[in-house]
Amino acid sequence: MITAARAAALALALAASTPADELRLRPWAGGETPPLSGTDLAGRRWDLAALRGRAVVVQFWATWCEPCVEELPALTRLRGAMAGRPLEVIAVNYGEGAARVEQFLGRHAVALPVLLDRDKRAAAAWGVGGLPMAFLVGADGKVRSSIFGECDWSKGELAAAVERLVADAERASRPASR
Repeated sequence: MITAARAAALALALAASTPADELRLRPWAGGETPPLSGTDLAGRRWDLAALRGRAVVVQFWATWCEPCVEELPALTRLRGAMAGRPLEVIAVNYGEGAARVEQFLGRHAVALPVLLDRDKRAAAAWGVGGLPMAFLVGADGKVRSSIFGECDWSKGELAAAVERLVADAERASRPASR
């Protein structure tokens, strides 16, 4: 007999196996940007509202989610490629404890701030319906779009969307010319 938890995990895994050519950015229809704050595993405090002026990728993931495990290094590369530009990438772990996440991070090359969403309230507020799920937030703090499933952040529609958000943040930070 399959438990409800196993059925949910299986559904998430099957949904996350969507072929890459079927992945599409979806415009945000969730209203105001949900709050997101917490302390990362290194003890640094994060608050999405304090990141205004920067484009932000918010990624929900879990250690048991194979597509998430594959995608986290791509997000690390994205963050590195955009170093010095107004972009931040925040990984939000879905429902797991610090010890398990720290053990996972010790085995994988992930150089991202990781927040824990132990009670899954943040995921519910953001409308996370499966993993991995990412949200693109503009420099004005408003969610622009979401994408579900493992992604290649270095090319195509997704790379272009991130580049536009970062370029918008750069333009917004320039002093007005007279």
